[in-house]
Amino acid sequence: MKKILYVIGGLDRGGAESYLMNYLRKINHNKYQFIIATFMKPTSGNKYAYEDELTKMGVKIVRLRDTRFKKPWDFTKQIEDLVRSEKIDIIHSQIDFMSALTLPGAKRGGATKLISHSHNTYNSEFDSPVKNMASKILRRRLLKYAKVRLACGKEAGKYLYGNRAKFTVIPNGIDVEKFKFNESLREKIRNKYKIPANATVLLNIGRLEKQKNQVFLLDIFKQYLSINPNSYLFIIGEGSLHDEILKIIKDSELDKNVFLLDPLPNVHDYYMAADYFLLPSLYEGVPFVGIEAQAAGLKCLFSDGTPEEAKILPTTELLPLEIKKWTDAIKQPNTAKQRIAFNSIETMNKYNINNSVKLLEEIYDAN
Repeated sequence: MKKILYVIGGLDRGGAESYLMNYLRKINHNKYQFIIATFMKPTSGNKYAYEDELTKMGVKIVRLRDTRFKKPWDFTKQIEDLVRSEKIDIIHSQIDFMSALTLPGAKRGGATKLISHSHNTYNSEFDSPVKNMASKILRRRLLKYAKVRLACGKEAGKYLYGNRAKFTVIPNGIDVEKFKFNESLREKIRNKYKIPANATVLLNIGRLEKQKNQVFLLDIFKQYLSINPNSYLFIIGEGSLHDEILKIIKDSELDKNVFLLDPLPNVHDYYMAADYFLLPSLYEGVPFVGIEAQAAGLKCLFSDGTPEEAKILPTTELLPLEIKKWTDAIKQPNTAKQRIAFNSIETMNKYNINNSVKLLEEIYDAN
């Protein structure tokens, strides 16, 4: 069995984490043994959201000291020691520019295949002139060591590796069958929250952080609610802006129409209950939730900070961050028949998790 080390920030519910979990649930665990190294603290408590599930899979989780910025040499040494002690064959590093610290350590520790993976088209940790210069230095080092370069999309690949570098796009795979429209689940969720059958329901799923821009989302909804009082909004996620977002909801007297929920294991049920999926992020790669929402047949509105390649269905729109543009775009929701038709669209096969796992296994198995 090949031993594979994944390096990722944490294992709570988020885009890169969803990518990892979707693959680990489908990949052949008889061929590969997995270890995951993290360096961020769990969002709540002492356990990550996915920790118990991973442990049941037989995946070992190792928590590193987060010395990336203050003592980068120490971060590299931690990876080197881990790779050597666990006799790792392959490292698959998912931390963008900081993979320039993990891959050299892995090579010194004895790993024979060094893989980097880009999940974003921007990183706020490098948004100052000094840090931007640091990212260029890290990129040169990354290109030197990353013999296999992966990305969730073309723009994400260009962002991390540069316009001239070669890389392979592996689409963010999902379990497409799980997101086929289900009328009974729609009724179940709407009944639970006492939402009328003829109401317009908007949905947002993502970390409650500046990047995801839920404060602007609430501005959109306030304006839309004044146009259509029979409308509701679900925001599902956790993060540092939770209390601020909750305060805005209460101060704006939106608490009867806005439901702020923690991440849920049955989140796909909420795609069924909704009519529109809104993602006004400041920047994105190819968002998992955007793929899931389109697989569920939802009309999707993404910010123009999302790459064009994230637009799978013809009903999906990329909009500038102007409130009126968004409220104007929220019109009549899809009928059930329309949503079923969207589920069968051939383009969705590109994002079928089974196809993506085959691509990844081919990369792991190649000499």
